[in-house]
Amino acid sequence: MLLVKWSLVDLESLKMNTVQEHYNNQLAAIYGWMAGSSEIAIKQNYDLLCQLGVDAQPKDLAIDLGAGLGFQSIPLAEMGFTVVAVDFCADLLAEWRDRAEKLAIRIVEDNILNFSKHIESKAALVVCMGDTITHLESFDAVRALIANIENVLTANGKLILTFRDYVSLELTGKQRFIPVKSDDSRILTCFLEYHPDIVEVHDLLYIKDGDRWLMHSSSYPKLRLDANWLCSEIKELGFQVVCNQIINGMICIVAQK
Repeated sequence: MLLVKWSLVDLESLKMNTVQEHYNNQLAAIYGWMAGSSEIAIKQNYDLLCQLGVDAQPKDLAIDLGAGLGFQSIPLAEMGFTVVAVDFCADLLAEWRDRAEKLAIRIVEDNILNFSKHIESKAALVVCMGDTITHLESFDAVRALIANIENVLTANGKLILTFRDYVSLELTGKQRFIPVKSDDSRILTCFLEYHPDIVEVHDLLYIKDGDRWLMHSSSYPKLRLDANWLCSEIKELGFQVVCNQIINGMICIVAQK
């Protein structure tokens, strides 16, 4: 009976959560640890944004969708933009709120689909980076977000998207187990399970407690977004796609209104 009871507990712990549940209950507490040095991540994004020509744009309003720990918002503010940073995870936003208050950054805790409710003027730039767009629950939600972005951008305003490629290569067998990060007290491994429209991401976190390791498991869905499909949708909504390439291992799409 005891063995059956534990089996049921394990099955329940592996039930797929919503993206927000997964971040609130599993990832938020370790996100900074996963990312490593914040300053390195900020510098990498600063360099990427410069590579994409953002530093040469008029420094007006920029919107960061899925702001997380501010790895895009902070370099944008340092370039001279006034930034609205939107994310649904209160714990992540709390980690850098003091720093944001010293820069021209307004933090908004909300679902990115609701971002336009918090905007009072047109934006020169919208970024949705770091795989955020794959967190949306459907392809219709992706279309709705792009349409909303088009509506708030100024003429010649830019949209920057980055996300992982879960379409062109489907990992199999042991390839689906991806070591993310480890140290003397924590080990994080990711396991991918492919479905037609989504990839189910299982995060297996082991935390050392004395002389034993405790496992915390959670899974959530990510959309399998095809870059060509997304570019087609973007064009239909009135954008010109000026970049569609792999940069730093991520698909990077830049579109201009």
